[in-house]
Amino acid sequence: MKKPVALAFAASAVCAAGLWLVLSSGNASDAPVEGNFALERLSTPNVELIDQNAERHRLKGALTDGRLLVINFSYTLCNSICPIGNDVMAELDGMLPPGEEVRLLSITIDPGRDTPAMMRKAADAFGASERWLWLTGAPGEIDRLLEAFDADFVDLELHDPVFLIGDLESGRFYRSLSMPSADELRNLVATLGT
Repeated sequence: MKKPVALAFAASAVCAAGLWLVLSSGNASDAPVEGNFALERLSTPNVELIDQNAERHRLKGALTDGRLLVINFSYTLCNSICPIGNDVMAELDGMLPPGEEVRLLSITIDPGRDTPAMMRKAADAFGASERWLWLTGAPGEIDRLLEAFDADFVDLELHDPVFLIGDLESGRFYRSLSMPSADELRNLVATLGT
């Protein structure tokens, strides 16, 4: 009779200790989240990027300061996984209320061909709002960024879907381990935004 009580007490103590660690960290972005996501710490270079309006931005600056970022990787001539990922981003873009401090970034994995004009055409095709930037840049800059985000692909057509949700200031990003739904991304944005 004493053994089950002792086990229950020990299990409760372990759960309480785990909860205390999460709550006492003072950082909601380290808390467990629903869905198929893994928390990572990333160090990103401050590369120059060009958006669909041909405006130049540094990754770390007014473009992203203090904002939660939802990032996917795509290219405009993709006929495989990219349109599905871009549909997820478009659905998420439509779910987010105006004024919410979230920035959506679609970063090309084919900077040699994806010009700002091509990125504009893709942004328009997916109904991108002002919060959703489609970014290209010099191949060397994009390569550095893709490597930092662990999103450099050997074969463009066979690339996996990669979504990252987090912020540059802390370097904490949740990586999707499979194609997420817009609802999963929205729930994660809501969790991290609190």
